[in-house]
Amino acid sequence: MIKTRLRYCVFDPDPNGNVRYYVRKPGQPKIRIREIFEDETGTITDAFMAAYRRALADIESGARAMPGLPRERTFYWLVDQYYRSDEFKHFDILTQNDKRGVLNRFCKTAGDLPYDAYRTEDVERSRDKRREKPGAADKLVKYLRSLFKWAVRKKLAKINPAVGVEKINETVGWHTWTNAEVAAFRDHHKIGTKARLALEIMLNIGARRSDACRIGRQHEVDGYLEFVAWKGRKRVKTRKTIVARFTAELKLALASTPTGDLTYLVNELGRPFTIAGFGNKMREWCDAAGLPLCSAHGLRKASAVAMAESGAGAPELCALFGWSKLETAEIYIREANKRVMVDNAFTRLDEHRKRKSVSPKGPNTGDETKRGNNNVKSTRE
Repeated sequence: MIKTRLRYCVFDPDPNGNVRYYVRKPGQPKIRIREIFEDETGTITDAFMAAYRRALADIESGARAMPGLPRERTFYWLVDQYYRSDEFKHFDILTQNDKRGVLNRFCKTAGDLPYDAYRTEDVERSRDKRREKPGAADKLVKYLRSLFKWAVRKKLAKINPAVGVEKINETVGWHTWTNAEVAAFRDHHKIGTKARLALEIMLNIGARRSDACRIGRQHEVDGYLEFVAWKGRKRVKTRKTIVARFTAELKLALASTPTGDLTYLVNELGRPFTIAGFGNKMREWCDAAGLPLCSAHGLRKASAVAMAESGAGAPELCALFGWSKLETAEIYIREANKRVMVDNAFTRLDEHRKRKSVSPKGPNTGDETKRGNNNVKSTRE
């Protein structure tokens, strides 16, 4: 163990060289700090200092009792093993960071508990304690389910207690752009603007924002765009190659807009957007066009509905959007069919009203003529 600049704080890497910091006072249980110790300048980070102060306060108040359990039975140990696994390392770095954040916060209260005693009702209680933030509550359940799924497969756990735990944040998902909203965006952001190019890429290709901010000239192949979808790219089973044809709208936007070298879309510094940065920029562009409900996510859904309305079948939609399940495509086909049926119903209603207005039984046809003839006859008499 190596002393740090902080009292009672020690650096104690594990046998594999993984970084570990603990707050340890004589006669008291040690408390691990998982936040980053120093930044690039060698300054202790604010997050580490906050965790360090909390640990000292816990020790002083006696809030942390000696676990009395072998470390190999605790959540701390299980989560550490998960982080070192090949499965975890195959996740995108953004996904890794997100999982670490959620599971580390969970371990601050449950880290010393035996994971093999965790049951479905415990998962539900953990979820319900976070009910005020339903998105965060459901994400915890999702990540615990992934953690235990891995643990069961590696024979570190016998059951997955998170299986079957229902979400509490049931929503209809991201708002799907309507034709009127697409027209409003195009009207505000004219051809030649970066915002318009972004819309045409996502709408005409059906690209996710993670793909839209990476597509460039190097993906042009014989009049098509061909690229590996960012989502699931690291796994053979989920890796998808997307092939899309250039539409007239996309060709016009590309020809009229300055683009980058390796990506069509670049930020103010001339660099490719990050996924989060591009999402934030789309939020700005939608707000500027007066479309608060619209987002980058909803454009992909709008593209799928448009393709389904044009008559594309489930296998075609799966090929276009990189979906693995036909059931996903069927969602958009049903939505498209609903719109077609509504349009057909109103078309028949309009035709019925037109036929009724020219019918010989109408109020201004046969009866009036008959009455008129009778009047003529009476005059002659």
